[in-house]
Formats: sequence, C-alpha cells, structure tokens
Amino acid sequence: MYSLDPAVKIIWTINIIMRTLFYTIFFAVLDFFVIPNFFSDWILPKGITTLLIFIFGVIVAAIYPYYYYKYWKFSVREDEVYIERGVLTRVKTTAPYLRIQHLDVVQSVLDRIYGLGKLVIYTAGTRGADVTIPGLPIEYAEQLRDRLKNVTPEDEV
Repeated sequence: MYSLDPAVKIIWTINIIMRTLFYTIFFAVLDFFVIPNFFSDWILPKGITTLLIFIFGVIVAAIYPYYYYKYWKFSVREDEVYIERGVLTRVKTTAPYLRIQHLDVVQSVLDRIYGLGKLVIYTAGTRGADVTIPGLPIEYAEQLRDRLKNVTPEDEV
C-alpha cells in the first residue's frame, strides 16, 4: 500500500482554513447585521457564534489533515486499483481495470505550487463512478495514468 505525498497535508490545511474564513465571515454578517434586526430576544452575545465557528475551524485545520493523511492508502494491484480512506467513516474502494473508461490528471493552484496532482479514474457505472487519488507527485500521477491507460482486457487474459 502506498501513501500520498506528505505535502498534501498542507494543501488540505489551507483548504480547511479558507472554508473556515468563509464561514466565519458569513456568521459574522449574521451575528452583527441579521440577527439583531430580526431576533431582538436573541440570547447569545454578538460575535459568540462567529468566534465558536472560527475556533472549531482552526482546531479541525490543525488535526484533521494529519488523520486524513494517515488513513489514506492506495495500491495498484494486478487487476484493480484499491483505495482505503476515511477518518470517521472508513471507505474501501476498488476500480477494476476492466471498468476504467478514462483517466485524468488534475491540478489545482495549490497542487501546482506544491508539485502535486490528482489522478481521477472514471469507471463504468452510474453512481460514484469516479475515483480520485489526491496528493500524488505530478510525475508519478502522469506515469500511473499512462500505465493504467495501457492496460487492456486482452492483457488480463
């Protein structure tokens, strides 16, 4: 089983912080402008909800990426790609080579900064028919894409 590149933890942390800032601003607007105008009997002091959202987000940003990284494993087997992931809910996914329809290597802005990419495996099926392996060095993601692209049903016989 392979692990992801450790730099992916930084990317996940930055993403959580950005989400936390969005929710903090949203709840600040509610706390200071909406709630006082529509709920005059509101019990909580102004800003307490915003502060709690911010503190919760910082705690999650400090802890969650470590555990998410710890439990994210994958392997390229003889006839399938196998993935184990999840902190609270563990998910085990297989993508049989025979079901693979196409493959993409995707990079966000943060991925490009850290030299990482995501391998997206699209499989035949209706629900949840794509599998993503994040946090791969871009060269390895491209090599893995090319390797999986060249596997055909005839190779398996």
